[in-house]
Amino acid sequence: MEKKKANSDYVLLVIILAGAFYAYDNGYLDQFLKPETSVQSQGDTVKLAAFNVQIFGETKREKTEVMNTLVQIVRQFDVVLIQEIRDASETTAPFFLDAINAVDGPEYAYIRSERLGRSTSKEAYAYFYNTESVQYLASTAFVYNDVNDVFEREPYIASFRAGGFDFTLIGIHTKPEDAYNEMGNLTIVFDYVEGMGPERDIIALDDFNADGSYYDEDSLDNLLTDYGYFWVIGNEVDTMTKTDWTYDRMVMTDYTYSSEYILNSATVYRFDTIYGLNQTFTEEVSDHYPIYAEFSTNLPDDD
Repeated sequence: MEKKKANSDYVLLVIILAGAFYAYDNGYLDQFLKPETSVQSQGDTVKLAAFNVQIFGETKREKTEVMNTLVQIVRQFDVVLIQEIRDASETTAPFFLDAINAVDGPEYAYIRSERLGRSTSKEAYAYFYNTESVQYLASTAFVYNDVNDVFEREPYIASFRAGGFDFTLIGIHTKPEDAYNEMGNLTIVFDYVEGMGPERDIIALDDFNADGSYYDEDSLDNLLTDYGYFWVIGNEVDTMTKTDWTYDRMVMTDYTYSSEYILNSATVYRFDTIYGLNQTFTEEVSDHYPIYAEFSTNLPDDD
């Protein structure tokens, strides 16, 4: 009896080893052995991103593969500003959070603005963030009080901490036809945020509509730069999935640029190339690519 059991165990072992060799020889183990392509933060850095998801509402939510792709994208970053949330029921942001947290990995949370805009087609901003790498500083989120009605959608401002890096984000989606005026008035928003307290690490980001027929991108050389702010998404960077325009931008104070910002890290996340998507499906996800940059979190807090 013992001999028969030993022979059976031997045969089973041979079958398992043969199967494993076949799988290895034919490349079937690659999907398990190769790490997933990722830009997620490692160690002493944090990645901050912004993404205009293009009419993000109930219709897009019903597209399972699109939502799966959006979840993958957000999970590459520590903080992501999501723009163009258009949903009168205001259920898209919590729905998206549930989808993000249904995937294995760090838990995410979000903060969201009210619906903004002068027309009936209103939009909300939301910051989604990795709760293991980033702390939202409670009660710091607010919509800029635009008393002169300069902005179609008032900037949404919030502060976070990652290690020794405290920072404030200014999310903005300019009105295309008024992009120059709105961008020019960002200096007032920067001044307002700086005047609130000691925090000097301030970053404005996302869809500035700063190219194409809306704006002469060559004018960016002086806009805000004369006031000591740095543009880190250059004119050569294609932030759109359909064109070669650079609508999406990231601007920061000189304090951040010269300290926590990791030089030349600002770029776009080409999810179409990374995930092997065709053009049709890429455009279903969005007409924009996410932009992002990397920052050090292990430097002394300079506030």
